[in-house]
Amino acid sequence: MLFVTNSNQTEAILESNYEKHEEQNGAAMQISFSSFSFPQNVGHGLLDYEVFVEDEDGHEYKVKQYQQNGPEKRITATHIYYELGGHYLYDIYGGTRTFNDFALGLFLGTGWTFQNIDVTGSQIIADFGGNNVLQLIKLLCSAFDCEYQILPGKIIRFAKIIGKDNDLQYRYKHNINDLTQSIDTTSLKTQIRGYGADGLVVTYTSPLASHPRIGVRVAEPFYDDSITTQAEMTKVLQPQLPDAPETVVEVSVTQVDGDVGDYVWIIHEELDLLYQTRILAKKTKRNYVDSMVTVGNTMRKDLTDILISQKAAIEENKKVTRSRFEQTNDRITMEVETLGESIAAVNVKADNINLSVNNRITSEMAAINIRADKIELSVENIDEELSSRITQTASQIRLEVSSEVTTIKNNLKTTNNNVASLQIQADQISSTVSSQSTQISSLGTRVSSAESSITQQANQIALKVSQTDFNGSTIMSKINLDSSSVTIDARKINLNGAVMVNGTISGSTSMDITNDIFVGNNIYLGYRNSGNKSIRFNSSANIYSSNNTDITVSAQYFSVPDGDIILGNYSSNIYLNGNIVGDIAKGHTPGIGIAFSSASKRLYVRLNGYDVGYVTLN
Repeated sequence: MLFVTNSNQTEAILESNYEKHEEQNGAAMQISFSSFSFPQNVGHGLLDYEVFVEDEDGHEYKVKQYQQNGPEKRITATHIYYELGGHYLYDIYGGTRTFNDFALGLFLGTGWTFQNIDVTGSQIIADFGGNNVLQLIKLLCSAFDCEYQILPGKIIRFAKIIGKDNDLQYRYKHNINDLTQSIDTTSLKTQIRGYGADGLVVTYTSPLASHPRIGVRVAEPFYDDSITTQAEMTKVLQPQLPDAPETVVEVSVTQVDGDVGDYVWIIHEELDLLYQTRILAKKTKRNYVDSMVTVGNTMRKDLTDILISQKAAIEENKKVTRSRFEQTNDRITMEVETLGESIAAVNVKADNINLSVNNRITSEMAAINIRADKIELSVENIDEELSSRITQTASQIRLEVSSEVTTIKNNLKTTNNNVASLQIQADQISSTVSSQSTQISSLGTRVSSAESSITQQANQIALKVSQTDFNGSTIMSKINLDSSSVTIDARKINLNGAVMVNGTISGSTSMDITNDIFVGNNIYLGYRNSGNKSIRFNSSANIYSSNNTDITVSAQYFSVPDGDIILGNYSSNIYLNGNIVGDIAKGHTPGIGIAFSSASKRLYVRLNGYDVGYVTLN
């Protein structure tokens, strides 16, 4: 019995000429019937175009073809499943995903749900989206090599095979009235060659090639670099060739047993037919008169299906490599992975492209990141704690190499971080080498650092070296060069070897020289400013001037062993202890001297400071 719903009213229909047409994988699912107006047929008046009709199994249909001729209405209604053709998936959700991942996005917002019985694994579907839901269901089943069944309640069931094997039989003169068989060998292939990794080549020939009317018919080659053995390649190639020619049998039955997708035996002794096949379609009438069942093997996979599914015949646990592709409206991600060894990835967005290669064995990784305003390249060794990076923009290029070394000795942990960098701009080149040392012990944490840098511009070059100790004290040395001068700023300046100076040496600091000073001409004291000026000997004896005119010699002894001493002219005076000394006589004996005592009126003669005689003066 059928029920019609128009607006909020639902009534039963007493129909006639009922026929239900079903095909595998939703290729067709519709009902047609006639209805006449009479008092007991209360639902007749509700029949109209675009109203809902429900059958005894709970399937809902919508009237698409409506014809009224007097009291008779002729109706053709298609399953509401086909209204999914009006649902458009605008977003792109492509890539490498599981079946459930694709299906969840596909049915979101449609009011339909799905059941996944045994569809496992992941597949690559590029550009999944941009189409209506019906077309995307076909694409999804092709990629995962599965089938689907429409269930009441807006549910779609997916499985590797839809149907049961209950040993059903369609047998001539038992439940078969007539039988029509068609065979198509137009696209039949019986041999295929597969190419795998490391030069692997396998040729598989179907048993059909031995048929005298068929022979060898070569299919397009199959390529998969992840297959490494002959057995594995054979397992993949075998299902790509059919076991029998493409066969369709239409059977006129007296009783319709089984559902679309079920396995049945076709038995016709007069035609010598005895084989098991599947129900592909059914046309069922109420009294089974003129009901038809279509069986055959037309649902076999072809080479295109295999190429789409990529690795459908390879067991997941035997994979050596795998790839993944994901595509959405805002990004595309591609990955190729050697399991347990390395992975390469490309991530593309509207404003960014990222490429990376990661070696999990050596813990090394290289990456390139591209944006409109910047390109960045990096190489990293995680185990060795080494990394290098190149960053390029329109205004500069920066290169950097860094390392981190940690040592532990006697409960003292020391970590040294070293970084060397080079930065290039249109008007400047800068290079820097820095080092930071961190020591951790029971007494606490101590940090020291050092850095050197060279900055080069068109009109100057600057060099700098600085160091900060554990206490935070910093010392620094700098050299600045320009076209007119060189400036050296340091606590100490060490010059080793001969130093040639052409020009003037000036400054306001001291010079500490261990050996000798050789001067070609003059030494000027007080040339820049006045005040006390002196020449000191071992911090005790000195020669100094306090008024820029007089010179004073201060020493315990003043000795002139050889030569003459000329002091001024004949009118100059010589002062001893504040008294003028008259004429001076030359003593031929070294250390000889004289002294006068006014009390005794004696003139003493001394040798090396000791009295050796005297003369009494009257």
